[in-house]
Amino acid sequence: MTNEQLYAYIERAITERHLAGDKAQLNKLQTTCGVIMAAAQDASQPALAKQFQILAARAANLAEKISDRR
Repeated sequence: MTNEQLYAYIERAITERHLAGDKAQLNKLQTTCGVIMAAAQDASQPALAKQFQILAARAANLAEKISDRR
């Protein structure tokens, strides 16, 4: 599996969980992105770390929107 495939999978999962209104899974995906981001930083891959940081922020923002709706 490539970084691009992993990114695409998580991006799709975030969209699906948002559409399903699943805040708990969005929070888990945010944490997952944070772990991958940290691993990328440790591997001296700042661009990859930034991609997953942005994805983590997206998951967090969408989870917050779900909270605001309720």
